[in-house]
Amino acid sequence: MARQLPRVVKRNDLLNRMARLAKKFGFEFSKTPDVNGAAHDKWYVGGEAVIVPRHNEINELTARSILRSWEEMLDEVAKPEGEGE
Repeated sequence: MARQLPRVVKRNDLLNRMARLAKKFGFEFSKTPDVNGAAHDKWYVGGEAVIVPRHNEINELTARSILRSWEEMLDEVAKPEGEGE
C-alpha cells in the first residue's frame, strides 16, 4: 500500500486565518511578525507568543495546532478583567 503524503497548508493561508481570528477578537494583525528568526517567526498577544514556521508549506496538523494556540491566546487577552478566574 502506498504511503499517503501529509496534507499541507500554505503559509499565507495560515497567516490569513490568524488575521481573521485576531479581527474576530478585536485585535489588529500585521503579517509582519514581531520577531523574525531564521526558520520561524513569533507573533505576540498578551505577552505570549505563537511560533510560525517560515516554510512556504506547513503540515496541516502543525497549522491546526498553531491556530488553536492563537485562538486560545486571543480569547484569554480579550476577556475583561476578572473573568475566567
